[in-house]
Amino acid sequence: MKKLFFTLMFTITLAMAQTEITFSKTFIKKIKPDTLSTSINITSQKLSQEQTIERLTKISDFADASKHLNIKGGTYSVNPNMVYDNGKSYQDGYNGVISYSVSSKNPKELNKFIRDIQRLGDKEKLMVSISSVSWQISEEQQANQGDSDSLRLDAILWAKQYSKNLSSKIGKSCKVSRINFHDNQTVFSENRKMLDLSSDNAPIPVQDEQNIQITPSFTLVCR
Repeated sequence: MKKLFFTLMFTITLAMAQTEITFSKTFIKKIKPDTLSTSINITSQKLSQEQTIERLTKISDFADASKHLNIKGGTYSVNPNMVYDNGKSYQDGYNGVISYSVSSKNPKELNKFIRDIQRLGDKEKLMVSISSVSWQISEEQQANQGDSDSLRLDAILWAKQYSKNLSSKIGKSCKVSRINFHDNQTVFSENRKMLDLSSDNAPIPVQDEQNIQITPSFTLVCR
């Protein structure tokens, strides 16, 4: 399903019975995303340096063993926990943090990973923060469906038909002189509703369609 929005921004130039018209138009295509993704941060507070590194390493080993998911990141930091009191400062252990970006085309697998890493965090007395659980359009999906190319083709075919219709209406010969696509493909989501599959599972966002859009500019010359 496609929605076409006309953005009328006309620039008309008259010279020796020639009319040049420039305007832009938005083309939108709906696509259902195929990958559920999230960001995960695991933090520790006020532990010794050795304890901090040891517990973050357990998280890292667990993530490395989860081969069925697409896991990126794993960068971590360990910093002194500084306390300031009455103009003086002193160190009270270390704080550590490790972060991941995790995605899967199977929401149950991602939910299981989230539950398991939360349980491991509880066991190791770490704080696990889950954020931005949402459906995304993968690069593979965009490449396979050729969404950008499809929208560009729609724009070209529409411009040719529009020039013919305009020629008939104004009694001149109108041709497409230039189409500028600006490399401005935009992907955006319409809804962020959550679906709770069961009491044992974390909520999963509804897999609503997302919109891919381009807004090329057209220049027509009518003689």
